[in-house]
Amino acid sequence: MLAYTGQQELTLLHLYIKAAKLKYWLTRPSCPPVFREVKSLFDRFVSPLVDANPISVSEDHSPTPQAVLHAHTLHKRSIYTYDSTHVGNSLILYYSGGIRNVQPTLGIIKYIFEMERVVGFAMRHYLPLHSHPDPFHHYPYFLACLYSSMLAEHLKTVKPEWVVMHFARWNVSPQHIVAMSLSSVCPLPFFHMSCLTMN
Repeated sequence: MLAYTGQQELTLLHLYIKAAKLKYWLTRPSCPPVFREVKSLFDRFVSPLVDANPISVSEDHSPTPQAVLHAHTLHKRSIYTYDSTHVGNSLILYYSGGIRNVQPTLGIIKYIFEMERVVGFAMRHYLPLHSHPDPFHHYPYFLACLYSSMLAEHLKTVKPEWVVMHFARWNVSPQHIVAMSLSSVCPLPFFHMSCLTMN
């Protein structure tokens, strides 16, 4: 049957299977406690709680909001994907919490969800690197910086409006990456990769 399906159908099928496997694994007693936070985020945005009594109705009679996972999305002429679809389009700099008077955060998109026609990203940000000095901080016009390859364990919700730009990642070792801004026009006037926050 799969021989007659197109790329879009296969992507949707694989996405559905991955979501089902993830939901099953998060409900198992053997699921590590550290992933309980992931499950709470997943339940909130992707898998709404199911009422044990199917005929019961909420007091305000409003339906439970439904969420849909997407493999990619388009926002302001930029394409965003989650990392297992296309790594390059999942690497972004964003303003944590939408606060624009701080330096952007470096992260990777793990999930793209849509809820009540509003799209959001479930992100994991890169952890700071304290063990090595940054060799690129002497070059302010070369927007690159050395980071740890480790990601935060918890997911954070990010709106597309908070995204600054994509960045390129080079895995220089199992413990380190080099990240470089991919500003399509010119560097931001206050922006330098070495000043990025990791919150």
